[in-house]
Amino acid sequence: MLGVFLLAVIELSGVTGSRLTSRAFFDAHNVKVGDPLILTVDFIGDADFSALHPPRLSKMVSAKDWKVDDASAKTDTYRDARRLTYRVRPMREGVLYFPAVEFSYTTPQGAKAIVRANEIPVHAKRASNVVVEGMDEDFDAMPSPAALIVELGKKPWGVKVQSLGDDELFAWKKACSKPTADAFSQFSFPEAKLNEARCALVAGEWSRAMQIYRKLEWRIGQTEEIERGIVSALALKYENPAVELPVWRQVMRPLLRFAWLGRVLCVIAALLIILLLSRVFAKVVKLFASLSLIVLTLVPLQSSAEDMFDMMERQMQEMRKQIDMMDCELSPFSFSRQPPVKIKARAQALSSRPMVGEVFEFVISIESPKRVTLSDIRITPSETYSLKIAGKPRNLQDETAGSNVVKRIAIPVRYDAPLKGKIHFTVLGSVSSASSRGNGMMQFSFSRTFRTATSPIDFEVAPLPTVGQPSDFSGLVSEGLRFHEMCDILKVETNDVVCITYRLYPNNAHVPENFLPPDSAFEMARDPKGKYIDYRRFYVADGAEKTPIVSIPYYDPRSKAYHRVETGGTRLTYVPAE
Repeated sequence: MLGVFLLAVIELSGVTGSRLTSRAFFDAHNVKVGDPLILTVDFIGDADFSALHPPRLSKMVSAKDWKVDDASAKTDTYRDARRLTYRVRPMREGVLYFPAVEFSYTTPQGAKAIVRANEIPVHAKRASNVVVEGMDEDFDAMPSPAALIVELGKKPWGVKVQSLGDDELFAWKKACSKPTADAFSQFSFPEAKLNEARCALVAGEWSRAMQIYRKLEWRIGQTEEIERGIVSALALKYENPAVELPVWRQVMRPLLRFAWLGRVLCVIAALLIILLLSRVFAKVVKLFASLSLIVLTLVPLQSSAEDMFDMMERQMQEMRKQIDMMDCELSPFSFSRQPPVKIKARAQALSSRPMVGEVFEFVISIESPKRVTLSDIRITPSETYSLKIAGKPRNLQDETAGSNVVKRIAIPVRYDAPLKGKIHFTVLGSVSSASSRGNGMMQFSFSRTFRTATSPIDFEVAPLPTVGQPSDFSGLVSEGLRFHEMCDILKVETNDVVCITYRLYPNNAHVPENFLPPDSAFEMARDPKGKYIDYRRFYVADGAEKTPIVSIPYYDPRSKAYHRVETGGTRLTYVPAE
C-alpha cells in the first residue's frame, strides 16, 4: 500500500538554516484503533530554532485515518536535533500510513528551502468495546483563556453600550461572528482587548497576547480573566500545561487588582508612611552615634603608625633582594645575545596518487637547531575542500641534518572528492631556547611564536575506477565494510510493522552525506567515536517468512576492487490475530 503524500507544505516560521534533514517516527507501530501514540518529528542541521513553534498538523492529515491533538504539541532539543512531539490516534482498522510531511524554512540568503520527513506505517487492529467517535481525550490539556465575550456591559470595568454608536455595534457583532485577533484589534474597550488576546492565544501568538494583557491590566487592574489569560500565554510559551501564575503576581494581587490610579495612590500612601518612620529612625540613629563616639574616644589605639611603616619597609627590602637575584641569574643570557632561530618545514604525501576515500598520510618535517625546543605545533593545509582527518596525528622518529633536528609528524587523512593541483602546509608553534649555567641550573633565555610554510608539492587524488563499478554504487569506500540487521519483534501478525535497525560499521570509511541503505526511512544515530551508524526501516510483514535481503556495494582501496556486503533474511514467526 502506498502512502499519501501531502501537496501542501508547512512553513516553519522564524527558522533560518541550511541543509536541514528531518525524520519522523512513532513510539509504537502495532496498536489498537484509538490507542494514543506519540509522534516525534526531528529537524537536524545548522539552523536557528529559537523562534520555532509547533505547527498545526491536524489539517495536513486525513481525519478518517488520524486524530492529531495540536494542543499537545511540545518542542525540545535532543542532542543535535530540534524535536517536536504530538499526541496522535489511529482512527480506523488496517495498515495506516502517516504521510510524509514537507516543511519549508528560510536559508541564510533569504530563499525558501524544503525539508521532508519520512512516511510512517502503523498497524491499527480492531478495538473491543470502543466507540472511536466518542473517545475521551486523555491528552495533557493546556490552560485556556476566558471564554469569548459577546454581551457588553456585564462587567464592572466594561464599556457602556450607550456610549457606542450603531456602526461600532454592528462591527462588534461582525467580529464576534468570525472572531480573530485582527477583527477585535479595531476596538479599544476592555472586552474587545480580552477577545483579541484570546484569539491570539488560539492562533499560538502568546507574545502578542501577553502584551495585550499587560497593557489592559494597567487600565483595569488584574482581573480573573487577565490572570487566566496570562497563565495560558505562559503555558504556551514554555509548553508546560502545569504552569502557574508567577509568584510575584500572586503575592501582589491586593495591589495589582487596582488600576493605575489606585496603584499610584497606594504608592504615595506608602511613601508618606516611610517618611514618617524615617524621621523617628533618624533620631534613634543620632542617639546611638553619640554613644559610640564617646566609647571610641575612651578606648586606646592598639597599634601605631610607626609599626605599620616598619612592616612596609621590611617588605620593600625583601622585594629588592629577590629582584637583585633575578638580575644576577639572567644577565649572562640576555635575549640580545641569542642568534636568530631558523625553522624550515617540508611536506610529503606517502601515497603518490591516492583514490577518493582512501586513507593515507601526509608527513610534515620541521627542521630546527638542536639548542631550541618546539612546542604547541599546529599544521594547516592550504586546500581543505573534501579533506577529512582520518585519525590522530602521530610523531615519527626524529632525524638529524647536520647540527639540526628534524621533527616528523604523520597526519592520516582522506579526500572525498577528486583533486589535482599543488598543496602546501602552514606550520605554527612556539620555540624556546635553553642554556645551562656552570652550576647546572637551566635557564630559558627566550620563548616566542614562529610561523613557516612548506614548499608547494604536486598532488592528485584520483577518482574511483569505473571498470566494474556497480550500477547502484553510492560512493562508499571502506577497508572491509560490515553491515548487520536488528529487528524489534520476531513474532508477528500479518501486516504488523517491524522496526528494523541497520547498523553499518564503516571502518574508517567514506560514507557520502545523506546516504541511506535501500528502503530505509532515515539515519537514526551515529556513534560519537565513529564506530557505527544506525539506520531505521519500517517493514510491513506481508506474509514473507524472512525480512528482505539488503545489499550495499562499496570500494575497498586495499584490494582495489568493488565488493558487496549484505544483511537481512531474519526469520519471522507468524501468530494468529487476537
